[in-house]
Amino acid sequence: MTHSSGWRSRPRCPWWLLATFLTLLPTLLVAQAPEPTTGVPRTAWDTPDFSGYWEYSTSTPLQRPEVHSGKPVLTPDEEAEYMRDRLAAIGRERDLQLNADWWQPGGLTNGRTSLVVDPPDGRIPTPSTAARERVRTLGMRSRLRPADGPEDRERYERCIMGRTVPLLPTGAPKLAQILQTPDHLVILHEQNSDLRVIPIDSRPKIADGIGQWQGSSRAHWEGDALVVEVANFNGAWTFQGTGPNMRVVERFRISDAGVLEYAFTLSDPESFAGPWTVAFPIPRAVGPVFENACHEGNRSMPLTLNGARALERSASGP
Repeated sequence: MTHSSGWRSRPRCPWWLLATFLTLLPTLLVAQAPEPTTGVPRTAWDTPDFSGYWEYSTSTPLQRPEVHSGKPVLTPDEEAEYMRDRLAAIGRERDLQLNADWWQPGGLTNGRTSLVVDPPDGRIPTPSTAARERVRTLGMRSRLRPADGPEDRERYERCIMGRTVPLLPTGAPKLAQILQTPDHLVILHEQNSDLRVIPIDSRPKIADGIGQWQGSSRAHWEGDALVVEVANFNGAWTFQGTGPNMRVVERFRISDAGVLEYAFTLSDPESFAGPWTVAFPIPRAVGPVFENACHEGNRSMPLTLNGARALERSASGP
């Protein structure tokens, strides 16, 4: 009687083939091992993918306060004390604006006492006389001047554009959406629905005599960093005293942790004793970006102008 084993016999593998396989196995494993992964997504055209939603905010001031001179970073206790004073200041501002409950101040950026990282003292280089005059006449202090017409008001108040060139975090969170193609980077800001289109190609720069509200941007890749050069500002607004001939070089890079590392260097010899650099991280956020109907229900402009006319009539007598 023959016993059935339930399985068929298979031809044996030649010993020399098995030995060859075992010899090559380490090489095969190394060749097939996946490349190390990072938190940097890439586009179909193999550049870092910046697309998505990003939100930035901070209570770190642009310049280092004199009281923190020589101290780039605060201790946790010092930061807590600073934030108590900061929140009190925001409360006073909220009371003045009557409807500023949207303020949601964040903490300090990595405990830092300034967003300016160069010069090392965290201070903007000495401004020129012209820069100081621009701050007085074109800056946010415009709300302290007589309102002769809407042109006297700041661009943000007039809904012409947001304060987005260059990017700068504030106590109130700023949400933005980035869209990307092989030859363009587009940044849509929720505040003022500000839209910025940045070409990434070799097209020529516009002529020097043409000024624009956002300036003219041209971008190129340096490795995995997108470098944006901005010029041709119209001089109708100022950033800390800048003039129309300022130049801004921005750098966008995604870290391995998935954070957008942003920095800009501003050069304006007519306004400052030297260039200065600001840097801060921008974490990913959840969208969507909602429409900001800047002038819808906004009565501040007619009320400001009407008030100025009333003061003029009062000063001129009956």
